[in-house]
Order: sequence, then structure tokens, then C-alpha cells
Amino acid sequence: MFDDLFKNFTSLIGSKVQEATKELEKRFAVPEAKEPFTLIHQFTIADPTITKGGIAVVGESWQIEAYDDNSFRLNTTDPLRKVILFEIAEPTDAECVLACRFQAKALNTEKAIALNLGLCKQQGIKIMRFWSTNISQTENWRSFEVRAHFKKDTTPTKVQIVVAFESSGILAIKNIELLKAPVKVQA
Repeated sequence: MFDDLFKNFTSLIGSKVQEATKELEKRFAVPEAKEPFTLIHQFTIADPTITKGGIAVVGESWQIEAYDDNSFRLNTTDPLRKVILFEIAEPTDAECVLACRFQAKALNTEKAIALNLGLCKQQGIKIMRFWSTNISQTENWRSFEVRAHFKKDTTPTKVQIVVAFESSGILAIKNIELLKAPVKVQA
């Protein structure tokens, strides 16, 4: 009898965990975009970056180093270095899919370097939500895209393009574009 109760209990817990996981995935998933995307901003080397230290312009690209004199970690879950490349005001759309397209290569790194497309709100405390793509060690330029779901609310939002290093290394990045498209209506 106890074994049957235990089996039923573990089965119930397992199904509830699966339901909660599916609900979280649905909440944080980026909905399908109704393409084509339209350009919001194309960043060039003439655009100033938010973070200043450890960033050099080389030709038509930025080279970002994992370390600079101002780096410090508050706790072990913080990235080794977080670099805010660019920040723009929220889109005027009530809801849209944002895309950040760029070319990059990671040099002399032990771990992948993350490029995050984030939404940052100031509500007494800073609330940030990021979508990421990882760039692994490579000597050749490769194309990447990361998408995010934007939905306007009462608190103004900033859209940020952020690089997060987990180990030493250099990220070379160029041709950064921020785009938007309406959310595709589900039938």
C-alpha cells in the first residue's frame, strides 16, 4: 500500500514539474516573427559604446577584451566581464520580435563568449531579461543572430546589446544590426 502511494505521489510530482517547465518555456520563448524584419539601427564604429575600457576599433570592427582595469566580480555567478556595447530606447510597437544580427569571432578564449540581447527596466531596482547566443573559439568571421520578445508596458524599457565573458579572451565583432518584426499571429 505504501509503495502504491509513493508511486502515485512521485508520478504526481513529476507531472507537475513537467507542467511548470512547459509553462516557463512558453513564458520565456520568443514568438515567431512575421518577417521581413525592418532595421531599427545599424551600429558603426562611429557609434560610441556604453562601456569604454578594454574596447578597441580595428578596421571596421570592435575588439573587446575580457579584462580591463575596472573589472571585479561581486559573486561567482557574475560573468568575468560584462560589456554593454549599445543601449537604445524601446521600440514604439506595442509588441514585436527584436533581432540582433552580427558577425563575430572569438579569439584566445577557453569558454564561449555570450552576446545578450536584453530588455532593461528601472522599477526601483533594475530588472533585466536577456536572450543569448554563444560564440565559440574561431579564427574566421561567422554570422550570428539572437532574438528577443518585446512587449510594451507602463515602465520604459531600454534595449541593450551586452557581451558576457566567462573566461579570458577577445571578441571581435562587426556589422551589428538591431531589427524588429511584428509577432506572427497564431492561427
